[in-house]
Amino acid sequence: MTGVPRSIVAIIGISSQLGASLITALHRANLDVVGLSRSHTTVPGCPIHVYGKGTLAPDPPLPPHISALISLAPLPGIGEAVSLASHLGVRRVIAFGSTGVFSKAASTSSVERNFVRDQLAAEQTFSSQATTSDIHWTLFRPTMIYGAGTDQNVTFIRSMIRRFRVFPIPFGATGLRQPVHVEDLADACVNVLNNSATYDRAYNLGGGEVIEYAEMVRRICRADGLPPRLIFIPGAVYRWLVRVARRIPGLSHLSETMVDRMFVDLTTDNSDAERDFSYSPRPFQPTGRITVHH
Repeated sequence: MTGVPRSIVAIIGISSQLGASLITALHRANLDVVGLSRSHTTVPGCPIHVYGKGTLAPDPPLPPHISALISLAPLPGIGEAVSLASHLGVRRVIAFGSTGVFSKAASTSSVERNFVRDQLAAEQTFSSQATTSDIHWTLFRPTMIYGAGTDQNVTFIRSMIRRFRVFPIPFGATGLRQPVHVEDLADACVNVLNNSATYDRAYNLGGGEVIEYAEMVRRICRADGLPPRLIFIPGAVYRWLVRVARRIPGLSHLSETMVDRMFVDLTTDNSDAERDFSYSPRPFQPTGRITVHH
């Protein structure tokens, strides 16, 4: 007698910072996982199927019984992900955008405004193309993601503290933050997979705690066993420091736009997610050493 085949979830962007936690969460839910990648790569606990641009035929061929596709890749590529799901007969797709579509909408940076434009266009493509293909879609827009050691926020702050033993903050930079852990986002994916209340909806996902920027830095210091040495300096001086720091190897990505965001609240409302799939993220808990358990 043959048993019922286990459901399989395919993941695009498996090497992203959410990948390892998502594999763990899906395995915990008794689901098998396969990864879809542009290149030959190795991911523990996840066989990889390579597919080239413009082709819907992964190599080696994907196994049958794929119940859902989760895209961790940048949202502007979602059209191809939906086409692949439709080709495979998959009727459930989950993808990730960003709450930056709200927080960066009025930015003075043309780069950030272009980001918002591309994200909004991709959101529209996702919903319309999925609906046309008879696919149930769910979009997650997370706030600041942390927990895997590869983000550009918490990990950057940690690297600065370890490197210089102090962290400068401009006077008056009391912007609120709501960091969300990768494991909470992975659990959210599992909890919406077969939840019809979440079909064809978008959700903003923040962490379980709202804190000021300075307090976020202090907790990162303590997690590393370091005293929280914050230096508060005038905004004009801080901007000059940023321009100087850009010349240091590894810090060329710094910008004055990042300074502006320290004064802005980057938070969201989790109530829709709490109502529809009991979303209950942890408070901000940075760890001194990143470990991922399988």
